[in-house]
Amino acid sequence: MTISGGNKKLLEEAIYGIKKGAAGGILLVVAGNIALLTAKLLAWLVVPKVLGVIEYGYYKTFTLYLVYAMMLHFGFSDGILLLYGGKDYHDINQKEFRVYTKFFIKFQMIISAMIIIISLTAFQGMKCYTFCMIGVDALFANLSTYYKFISQAVMQFRKYTLRNIIQALMQIVVLGIMVALSKLDVLELNGEIYILSIVLIDVALLAWYMITYKDLTFGKADSFKKYLPNIKKIFEVGILLTISYQIAHLIFVLDSQMVEVLFDITTYSMYAFAYSIANMITAIISAIATVMFPSLKRLEVQDAVSKFSMLMATVSVIVFLLLTAYFPLTFFVKWFLPDYVSSLDYLQIIMPGLALSSCINLIIFTYYKVLNQLKQYLFISFGILLTGGTLNFGGYILYHDPIVFSIASIITLLIWYLCSSRYLSRSFHTRWRINFVYVLLEMLVFYMVNIVWNNSWKAMLIYFMGFTMTTCLIYKNYVSDVLHKYRK
Repeated sequence: MTISGGNKKLLEEAIYGIKKGAAGGILLVVAGNIALLTAKLLAWLVVPKVLGVIEYGYYKTFTLYLVYAMMLHFGFSDGILLLYGGKDYHDINQKEFRVYTKFFIKFQMIISAMIIIISLTAFQGMKCYTFCMIGVDALFANLSTYYKFISQAVMQFRKYTLRNIIQALMQIVVLGIMVALSKLDVLELNGEIYILSIVLIDVALLAWYMITYKDLTFGKADSFKKYLPNIKKIFEVGILLTISYQIAHLIFVLDSQMVEVLFDITTYSMYAFAYSIANMITAIISAIATVMFPSLKRLEVQDAVSKFSMLMATVSVIVFLLLTAYFPLTFFVKWFLPDYVSSLDYLQIIMPGLALSSCINLIIFTYYKVLNQLKQYLFISFGILLTGGTLNFGGYILYHDPIVFSIASIITLLIWYLCSSRYLSRSFHTRWRINFVYVLLEMLVFYMVNIVWNNSWKAMLIYFMGFTMTTCLIYKNYVSDVLHKYRK
């Protein structure tokens, strides 16, 4: 891909803006994400092994439905991010935020109590325990999200990073203690105990957040009535983003959700394990979205739009580079976690879709927020949800095999990528076609390598060669210009 003189100028401005603005924040958040990723990696290695297939399935059911409960802030946390994103911490009114904090705590306590009461009356056994713990953890998780979004809004990335590091350390310590007690026959590690440990970690993280932002939590607050109009505005601004998040989440987990509902716990455990591995690939680059929104919001529209193509290319290249890890991961699963070998059938299908989902979730969605196009994003996503549901149901009726859901998820992501990118292109003249061609070529390389050489070291080498050739073919001049400007 060649770069014209005008585009070179835009590229220079984009690189300069990243250097001066978000680059430091990205590096900080990446550091925290690496620590958190290390803890998740240890959990990924140990938890499935220690819990076993059935108990691991219960744990993944907890995490699947917890995400829904975490949307029950009804837009308040998202409204805080949208209204205060890009502001400095010392510019916000502390007494005003104490009103927001105290209101939100009481509001979430009511929501949590309702979930617990419904769970006690609607379910029995392990399902009752799972949903009760979801109700408990929803309180702590949603309040932590509120504080996390404050950190992002006012660009206090050091605190955000420290929180991730603390979370990582706690996960490692708790997991180590539980495994040690299990080995000593003091404790039998099962799904119930591990779910409880996750809730306790969230309690500790919330306590840390409340202490860190004590000026926004404790002390004298202004009158609630005085800020009632502001609270209503926060809900009104944020609810659209929350619904967009929810629909996007439903699209991303539609196949997993259908496997959980339509198949037994063992099958769901295998399917969920495949996604656990896949999510490890994208965890490290999630830092981009964390700092991108407040950074881009400070820019003029044209300046923000000029960065779109470069960011899409960056995310895509990183994801496909990380996909090289798929091949040694398959060997590791066969050696260390032989009970989960059947999950590899799903994994080889969903892995290339990470490039699509990462571009949608990290870049495209962020631009819809920055450009105030959430209604359009919601409309597009709702259509994609219906399309994905139709593909999944149709596939299930024809084949009754979970593998159909994996294939349907890739087709759904392709349609979603196309529709959401084309709208931005028509309305704001963003460039996306080159990136889409690159993604399609890399996906084709990955699938062909797996079909012909089937998870061997030779397959890894050939995939990496194919990745390198495709990247150089599509982005050679682009990458050269980026590296040249950074050297300056």
